[in-house]
Amino acid sequence: MKVLRNIGTVAFVLGLFTAVFVGIPWHVVVADDPVVPWWLRIAVFCLLGGILLVLTTLAIEQWTQKV
Repeated sequence: MKVLRNIGTVAFVLGLFTAVFVGIPWHVVVADDPVVPWWLRIAVFCLLGGILLVLTTLAIEQWTQKV
């Protein structure tokens, strides 16, 4: 379980870093209403999937300790 949580944490941090520090400046520099590039889509999915994986593993660990 801890390995899954670490993978989710890394995915979340990489997605957050890419979306904030690369995606926002890219969106500001590019013309009006650009097509979202594949790397920004992957970053957003990593961000969402990473936090989902971390929260799911924590919930499962708490549930198993409760039972």
